[in-house]
Amino acid sequence: MKANLDLNLVSNELDALHAAARRAYLARDLNAYRDFFTHDLRYIQPDGKSIGRDQLMRDVGKQLSQFKSVDSEVTRKSITENENGTVTQVAHQTGTYTVSAFFILTKTWKIDREAKYTFRKTEGEWKICQVEVFDENVE
Repeated sequence: MKANLDLNLVSNELDALHAAARRAYLARDLNAYRDFFTHDLRYIQPDGKSIGRDQLMRDVGKQLSQFKSVDSEVTRKSITENENGTVTQVAHQTGTYTVSAFFILTKTWKIDREAKYTFRKTEGEWKICQVEVFDENVE
């Protein structure tokens, strides 16, 4: 049953959540970043493979340790309240990742991703409980 949430208020709360997650990511604080996801997270990759929070954090940790600089930004395209009290937003994410080798070679990747994020109130805070990546392009 829907709780008839104020989606403007929820949007503001999710914007604050994304900003805090971005700060944790940029600071390479994997423990803080992990807290934005529920323990039972289901992350569906573009190839349809589903992973959980532990595997996602291993992947993110590896990325953060390899890259010299990282940045990521999320822009919401839509937001809806679901029957079970969760909220889903479709968002566009862009990211830039740079790696250096021997202080001479620098390579930069740009990632462009479209995904559906589902949030659930957990311990009074919105947390991501499911991500479904629709499309991901890496240059």
